[in-house]
Amino acid sequence: MQEGLANSLGQSISESRLGPYRRAGASAAETFANYLWNIALSESLYPVLQGLEITLRNRIHIAATATFGSADWFGSVLVAQEVRILSIAEARLKQANKLPQPDDLVAALPLGFWVNLFYRRYEQKLWPRLLKEVFPYLPANLRRRNYVSQRLAPIRHLRNRVFHHEPVWHWPDLTQHHRGVLETIGWINPDMLALAQSLDRFPEVYALGADGYREAARGLVVRRP
Repeated sequence: MQEGLANSLGQSISESRLGPYRRAGASAAETFANYLWNIALSESLYPVLQGLEITLRNRIHIAATATFGSADWFGSVLVAQEVRILSIAEARLKQANKLPQPDDLVAALPLGFWVNLFYRRYEQKLWPRLLKEVFPYLPANLRRRNYVSQRLAPIRHLRNRVFHHEPVWHWPDLTQHHRGVLETIGWINPDMLALAQSLDRFPEVYALGADGYREAARGLVVRRP
């Protein structure tokens, strides 16, 4: 490997970002193999994470609209923490010359907003009366706000790391996280689960491991004549 090329790639990616992919005594090619595998893993997780986020937010909105008799149910339910998040989403829509209609707000609000709705502060406002409507396929003995909240918290963490290009390749329980996302989609809508699974390449990409990307990494770090 030529040092100049390694430095060039390091500058583009940044040494601080490459740091988590560099093991003690590893070659530059091995470091870049880890980096490439992480990109592939993140890409493969995108369909299931997107499926969960879209399904969750829309199902909560549909259930809350029916329960409160209005698509603009936010005002009668939200407390200060989520009101701030809602205000930011409204401001961004206005900056884009869009009226902050309920459907637009649902799409503009981040996953964290919807996960926050499962905190204890919403126990009486939303749960348990909406749980069956939002999660009709969750076994009745598990249909509790705190159980769902405990499931959604790590999903949000995984989603944020994947969408913000952070390393997940070294997580020892990544396959369990993947299964958890799929299972949670199934609690809401088995048809959406089938759609997400039709695009799901995670098992194959995970099985390749970093070794599956070593040849590509060598091609990156060895300058062609």
